[in-house]
Amino acid sequence: MAVGPELNRRRRAVLSVTDKTDLDIVADALREYDYEMVASGGTATWLREHGYDVIDVSEVTGFPEVFGGRVKTLHPLIFGGILGKSVTEFPAVAEHGLTPVDVVVVNLYQFQAAVESGDDEAGVIEKIDIGGPSLLRAAAKNYQRVCVLPSPDYYEDFADECRDGGGLPDLSFRRRMAVQTFEMVLDYDAAISDWFMGEDAAAEQNLLELRYGENPHQKAEAIVPIGDDGPLSGIGLKQWNGKELSYNNLIDLIAAVKMVDDFGGIACAAIKHTNPCGVGVGATAAAALERALLCDPESAFGGIFAFTTEVDAAVVEVLSKRFCEVIVAPSYSDEAMAVLCKKKNLRVLSVDLDVFGATTAGRSVSFGEVALFQDEDLDFPELDDWTLAAGPAPTPDVHDALVLNWKVCKHVKSNAIVLGDATGTLGIGAGQMSRVDSTKIAVRKAGEQGLALGGAVCASDAFFPFPDSLEQLHAAGIRAAIAPSGSIRDDEVVAKAEELGMTLIHTSRRHFRH
Repeated sequence: MAVGPELNRRRRAVLSVTDKTDLDIVADALREYDYEMVASGGTATWLREHGYDVIDVSEVTGFPEVFGGRVKTLHPLIFGGILGKSVTEFPAVAEHGLTPVDVVVVNLYQFQAAVESGDDEAGVIEKIDIGGPSLLRAAAKNYQRVCVLPSPDYYEDFADECRDGGGLPDLSFRRRMAVQTFEMVLDYDAAISDWFMGEDAAAEQNLLELRYGENPHQKAEAIVPIGDDGPLSGIGLKQWNGKELSYNNLIDLIAAVKMVDDFGGIACAAIKHTNPCGVGVGATAAAALERALLCDPESAFGGIFAFTTEVDAAVVEVLSKRFCEVIVAPSYSDEAMAVLCKKKNLRVLSVDLDVFGATTAGRSVSFGEVALFQDEDLDFPELDDWTLAAGPAPTPDVHDALVLNWKVCKHVKSNAIVLGDATGTLGIGAGQMSRVDSTKIAVRKAGEQGLALGGAVCASDAFFPFPDSLEQLHAAGIRAAIAPSGSIRDDEVVAKAEELGMTLIHTSRRHFRH
């Protein structure tokens, strides 16, 4: 008889496997070293049919399998035998009938196979193993004393290790099996979680076929929450007129609404390829539109126009003379809607800003089976604690201009430079590899529209890495700039601002957008 090293006792193994592959290999090793084999249900039946002596779990626990096998190994007489740290602890609990367990051989219900086979929900749920993961985790936790085997892949190694270790693998093997066990249980639980989320998503989401992708030869779809009033109502949008949305339309539409939603008053943004061509505020929607168009009306051709307030006849009078892809606003006057809907290709949408904000928070990008997720870039707490790094303190008008253009800058692709005043943008440089190039583009754009930059401000989405951008801005007439700190040359940049007499505000947060 093989006995454990600590006490004169017979070793015990607990077996409960769904996959019977190579079970004879581990059973032969256990029999060779005179292990007492305790097994559940189908495992015990298989062992007996193949000539092995086995004790049913129910004989140990004194409790039958119940609920169709849902409860069989979950019992203190099984888990106590696994979790006792040392066999020297067991005499103290002998009155409870606890016997040490040295080896646990478990593999799990084949959950993924049930999913892939198309089983109904009830069938899939029955393949969620409860006792198996619990046994595995308990044995892996106690690897200092217990050897766990979570897969037939390790049976041959176990048999070899038993021969080398006199019936029980050494600590390094037991630890390796513990690592493999926790990884397998993690993957198993993740598959279950993914299935549940997929089932919930299927019940709550709608697959929307888009007109086409980034290019007409590309198919595209969007997954959106299900709503009660049209395919996009789950995100607070309703389309009243025009062609189906394309992939680009939907991305630009979301970008446009997110941008104007950052402004509390009456605002308008003209968007192209997710970048603003111009942003304006005013006393009316028409005034905000005209201010937005002041910046870069040429680039706004074929763009998306988003408003924070009702679109009325005065707005339509301006937009009806332009080519627009999409107009989106919280509401439309009857007169405005009547005119807009005469343009059969113009996409006209209304938006519930509260629902939209709640359902589009965060950002994700997918590449095949790879998905990246991030939180939404919300709010502007840095505007409450900015620091005056150089030059004179901003006047109220300059202060308001810095705030407005800083908010716009958050929505411009990096590297981003936004020039403007307290009512809107004057020049925008987006998506360049160097900040000075974005600066040159913003200045040039303003010049092409004949817009004077004297007294205007600049917002930069990240720090100025060199003083050269400030020199470009000063030469164009810019007298104040706002940007995060953090450059290794901040001292040089600040010194240049002081030299040029420019106000330089430093913030504690950046707003990169890739």
